[in-house]
Amino acid sequence: MKKLAIFFLLGLAVMVLPQTTKAESMSIVTVTAYSYSGGQYPQHITASGRRVKEGMVAVSRDLERRLKLNFGDRVLLHGLGVFEVQDRMAPSQRRKVDVFMKSSAKARRFGVKRRIVMVKLP
Repeated sequence: MKKLAIFFLLGLAVMVLPQTTKAESMSIVTVTAYSYSGGQYPQHITASGRRVKEGMVAVSRDLERRLKLNFGDRVLLHGLGVFEVQDRMAPSQRRKVDVFMKSSAKARRFGVKRRIVMVKLP
């Protein structure tokens, strides 16, 4: 009877203990910013088919594969916030994320952020 009670308490303790929040995957990336300043197309369309807006990011194809990212996935860029993946970058880009910003001046001021950890949110 004591063994049964001990197993019951251990099982209950495992169920009651708080579960750790875990990200599906992460990677060190270089983060830059881009903007749409007019030009040939009246509205810039992302690779997912949506119009660009703040809060969206473009990811390099190697990160897209490694982190198993799909359009619409949310990613946390530590120190910058949560963004939605809606665009992809040119095949030559590696380990890079571009954050969309409305103004070119704001994108230039953003500059280049290195060694930011990117986490795919569940």
